[in-house]
Amino acid sequence: MRQVVIAAVGGAALLALLACKQEGQANPPPPSAASAQAGQAVAPPATTPGAAAAAAAPQVAQAAEPAAAPAGEKQYAALAPAVVIKVGATADAKLTIKAAKGLHFNQEYPAKFVVTAAAYAKCTKDKLAVKTGDVKFEGVDGVVTVPLQGLAAGAGKLEVVGSFSVCSDEQCYILRDEKLSLDVTVQ
Repeated sequence: MRQVVIAAVGGAALLALLACKQEGQANPPPPSAASAQAGQAVAPPATTPGAAAAAAAPQVAQAAEPAAAPAGEKQYAALAPAVVIKVGATADAKLTIKAAKGLHFNQEYPAKFVVTAAAYAKCTKDKLAVKTGDVKFEGVDGVVTVPLQGLAAGAGKLEVVGSFSVCSDEQCYILRDEKLSLDVTVQ
């Protein structure tokens, strides 16, 4: 009985060794730096036809985040009619982010906008966002409602800094700290 158990264990060990050796031949380990430094010739891994061309082609990494907007290209246009309000009064300005052809305003991105106050007008909210209902979606465009209050007579552009995203069917562009503006006149 003892000899049968030893033979069975020995046979299983031999099968495992053969399996490892065959697996090692199918997927040889990469050459170590030590063998390359020692001057030993290291054979390149065996390739199939076409594999050399695939290895020479540039590799495309999978992006963890949506792509950044390419420099010099706008994926949107910011449109806002001029706003005229009286001193002490309030009014809502509409800032539309019109997505470029083939793109749409990303409804899943947590878009937010901050308006810098001027001597003549200010936004009555510190931050405008999707989650607070200030950013809505009309078709493929995003519309930001900016609640303004007239402070003193004057006119000019209020700076709006926005972070939002527009997407095509294949990729998204994250647009951070985009400088936009609103024409405001307070009478």
